[in-house]
Amino acid sequence: MNVLLVNPPIYDFAAHDFWLKPYGLIHIAGILKKAGIESIHFFDFMDRHIFPHAKSDRYGRGKFFSIEVERPNVLSFVPRKFKRYGAPMEFFHRYLSQIPAPDFVLISTGMTYWYLGVREVMDEIRGIFPGAKIVLGGIYSSILPDHARIELQPDHIFTGLRSLSNFMGLSGLNGSSSPLWDVYKRLDYGVIKLTDGCPFRCTYCAVWILTPRFRIRKIEQVLDEIKYFKKRGIHDIVFYDDALLVNPERGILPLLERVSGMNLRFHTPNALHARFITMEVAHAMREAGFETIYIGYETTDIVRQKRTGGKVTSEHFYNAIENLLSTGFRREQITVYLMMGLPGQPPEEVEQGMREIAELGLKIMLSEYSPIPGTPDGERAREILDISDPLLQNNIVFPIAYYGYNTVKRLKALKNKLNRQ
Repeated sequence: MNVLLVNPPIYDFAAHDFWLKPYGLIHIAGILKKAGIESIHFFDFMDRHIFPHAKSDRYGRGKFFSIEVERPNVLSFVPRKFKRYGAPMEFFHRYLSQIPAPDFVLISTGMTYWYLGVREVMDEIRGIFPGAKIVLGGIYSSILPDHARIELQPDHIFTGLRSLSNFMGLSGLNGSSSPLWDVYKRLDYGVIKLTDGCPFRCTYCAVWILTPRFRIRKIEQVLDEIKYFKKRGIHDIVFYDDALLVNPERGILPLLERVSGMNLRFHTPNALHARFITMEVAHAMREAGFETIYIGYETTDIVRQKRTGGKVTSEHFYNAIENLLSTGFRREQITVYLMMGLPGQPPEEVEQGMREIAELGLKIMLSEYSPIPGTPDGERAREILDISDPLLQNNIVFPIAYYGYNTVKRLKALKNKLNRQ
């Protein structure tokens, strides 16, 4: 059996390699290999090192290759350049000419509003390998399976290992397998997950829809994955967890005890839960080598904190910052996420939150709201914009439709100004 796995290009107004890897697809590659599939082929349009002279910052992040393309009509009201990010199609053609015809092609789908890149890859596959069966998996196909079936018409949509096993005629697919990072010749950073899912039910988030059950993975397996990256000379390790610090005594604390002294730098681009950053946890993070800390504050408005699920309070947040600073973290290492454009959230609330964070000497990152169908806030967003087209679920698009372009531009300019101070 020949299997090809593909991570498609991205069509968007902005995209950056902010430690961006198709973790789920690479995990599936590891599962297939453990099941005995030897002919596994992999192409990542978003692998910047397809270009030999790609530049990265000190932590492995960098710019994607991009070209400007025509904006879809539905996005005509957005005064931004629309681009295709990722390797040119001729790179893909060259790769396909070097591999046997695949029996199955597994394509990762990222954000719902990135489906144009998925369609592009599917069209190419069908033109070159018409006999290959195409499987879609990931966020878009999980959140909008009906749209994917109608618009893209895949042969199968991944709904779990059992469905994939039955479709491919396999048996014994084991979800505990480690991701197959060997598919990359060069890696600037490693990606790991200690946990799956999140116990909270925030009104703007889809994690609880995609992964209903929260669980902590086996510490030994995660440790083995970290050791694998270290053997490859990789020192920057990125946590992809949505709830990394939940149940710390069972998860993060025993893991950090094992990795302390390994001379690694850990990063947390997914927002950490402030309520779990106790003195003990902060100290363990500091000793283990955590380098960049991203915390979800979302809003400084107490009422909205409760309405969106109560994940964080101002008291949680300030305690977390005090604990981090007390254990030796520098202010410039801490970045705070604030929501912008949440249904019902006035722009004045966003500005107030940014000024509050700036007074603490911390970096601000605006989380521009992306409406997700099936979530409470996603359904509220329909009162503001018809989000039936996935392209209108874009986090660049919705705040502009809600606040207006000039207001969004002003808020972003204020963020940049405050971050420079």
